[in-house]
This record gives sequence, structure tokens and C-alpha cells, in this order.
Amino acid sequence: MPKEKPKMEFRFYDIPKGDYVLAKLGKGWEQEYGIGYGRMLHFHNYMEIGYCYHGRGELLIEDRTYIYGNNNFTVIPENIPHTTISAPGNICKWEFLFIDIKNFIRTEMASDDMSADEIIRIINKRGTMKTAVNHPALNDLILKIIKECRDEDMYYRESIKGYLRSFVIEVLRLDEERERAGGNRISDFIRGAIEYINAHYAEDVRIADVADECGMSESHFRRMFEASMHMKPVDYLNMVRIDEACRLIRRGDRSIEQTGIMVGYDTPSTFNRNFRKLTGMTPLEWRKTQAKGGMIRSGYRISAQKGWEAD
Repeated sequence: MPKEKPKMEFRFYDIPKGDYVLAKLGKGWEQEYGIGYGRMLHFHNYMEIGYCYHGRGELLIEDRTYIYGNNNFTVIPENIPHTTISAPGNICKWEFLFIDIKNFIRTEMASDDMSADEIIRIINKRGTMKTAVNHPALNDLILKIIKECRDEDMYYRESIKGYLRSFVIEVLRLDEERERAGGNRISDFIRGAIEYINAHYAEDVRIADVADECGMSESHFRRMFEASMHMKPVDYLNMVRIDEACRLIRRGDRSIEQTGIMVGYDTPSTFNRNFRKLTGMTPLEWRKTQAKGGMIRSGYRISAQKGWEAD
């Protein structure tokens, strides 16, 4: 019997229109992480910044393992597999920010020196964990953004924009330091595949095309992608499409059939089948849940496991 492949979750978040940051703060995020999930990885549709105030444990980012402790913080771009595991019996206090960094850079950081796409490419290169002692500037900016999100004082949105701009610049500097040290361990071909799929998901994407874009044979590409992401390339393509379909359905200015075509599905039946597989309901059922209670699903499943929110 073939060995069962490890599971991975896609945890989807929705940032309110007009905002760039969704904050997950408070007592509910003080807990023993990893209970019931083992070492299963997950990834998000937005950049995740995590701040550990106290506690200890392991942080897995792709193929790297970090040991975290007090006043450590993480910067994990969208689509980067990761998970947090508390040391046994250790209650850890984390708080999280999910940031629509691509939209922020394209809207708020026009530059003659570097294009928005180039900034985004560098920002999304890799996930990392840092300490307050070694990276005080980044640490200070993250805590200031958290405070603005918590207090929501007058003009807090404008204040957050200023801090986010400084945050992007500090991450660009961090990348320069890493390049000078020759420390780029990220799988570049995986990043290229993800970028290609994100750009072309609405087209008739063939996995052979993605492999060719990465300069690999299709069979080798499939093996390498699955080894890194713990899912097939076509499953990732479907998640990107359904993610965008959810956004279009919430907007409400297209029919279900039009939405399916816009995200790359030739037939309504294929769209419905893949939508149900990832969200647990049909596109029509999902739209009705939005209309009734304004409910936004915090996650949809790749595996049988369901994503979670803190209480």
C-alpha cells in the first residue's frame, strides 16, 4: 500500500474592503499551539506576521525549523507552508497580522527606482523568524502596527499605512543583507511556479506549461512541487481559482456561471465540483451564506481537517 501523503491546509482570510491589515489579537491566541494538528503545515492567502510575547516551541517554515521564544516575530508571505508547535505543556502568547501586502505596495508605494512587481517579488521571497534583539527596527514597527489595530485611535488607518511603508523598506533591507551573505535557501523553482499560476490562473493553464516556465520536465516538476507543497500542482491551481471566485461572488456583480468562466473553468459543472471540494458547498450555497449573515468563511479545506480561529 502506498504511503499516505502528508496533509496541508489552506487557511483563507478576508480583509475588509478599504483596509490592508486584519489583526488577530487578544486572549484567544494564548494557547498551546499544534494540539490535534501534529506537524501538519498550512498556508494563507495573505502575508502573516506573528509576534510571540512569551512561550517556547518550534516553528516550521517550508523545510526549515526554528526554535522560538519570548519576543520573536515571524514574517511569512502568502503561499509559504508553515506551522507553530508549542513545547509540550507550554502556553504561548502569539498575536497575528494578516496583510494584503501586494495591494498595499501597488496602491501606496509607487516608485521610480523599483516597480511594484519587483518589490512584491522580493517581499514574497521567503518566510523567516527574527528576534527583537537582532532586528529592533522591524520589531518596533510590528508592535506599533499591532497597537494601532488594537486601539483604533483617530487616524489609525493612516498611521498603519505609514508603518507598513517602513515595514516594506526594512524587509527589502533584510533581503539585501541576505543576498550579500549568500543565504538564499528558498526553492526558486517553486516560487516561480506559484508566481506563474497566480498570474495565469484564469487561462487554460497546463501543468506542462508551468514546468516549462520553471525549466523542468513535467514529471520532475510534479515530484518537486508535491515534495515542497505537499499537494499536486493542479490542486494549488484550483485553490487560487476558488479563492478568486469567492472574492468575485462577495462582490456580487457577476452571475455564478460568469464567475466560473472568469477564474478559468470551462463548464459550470467543473466549477461547482472544485468549489464544493474546497469550501464544502456549491457557489450558490456559499453566496447565500454571505447574503444572510454577512458570514465570511475563515478557512476552507484542502484536507479533511478544518482550519480554526481562536475564541
